[in-house]
Amino acid sequence: MSRSYKALFIEDSPADVYLTKSTISIDDIPLQAHFAKNALRALEYLSQLSEEDFPDIIVTDVNMPMMNGYEFIQVYHEQFYKAHQDTLVFVSSSTIRRSDQLLIQKLGIVEGYFEKPFSLEAYKKYIEESLPASTARAAAA
Repeated sequence: MSRSYKALFIEDSPADVYLTKSTISIDDIPLQAHFAKNALRALEYLSQLSEEDFPDIIVTDVNMPMMNGYEFIQVYHEQFYKAHQDTLVFVSSSTIRRSDQLLIQKLGIVEGYFEKPFSLEAYKKYIEESLPASTARAAAA
């Protein structure tokens, strides 16, 4: 029996949400996707989840109002990472500055970066290829 994966996409652009939904719907992998319009809503959502409902994958946009994706990663690291080290975290942006990447790399929790618009190729490269590793890490823990 194949496993169903849970994903949280943090994205403030309706157009990018639409493209992401379209991309993930055409793939074979069973994915239950939840979308949060900003990082604060995402943190609130995560804080209300049970252990079994916590996402396997989190993809956060970088450029968002109120709290950007890098700030989200820092708060996520402080509040959730220790209990959910098997969750795969990705960052997406239309422009990813090297200086921003270096800040996040210090935390050591981001699996990958990909440029928007969210494409099927990026999905397969960064998310789909990482899922078996996530399952293996969870089983080893």
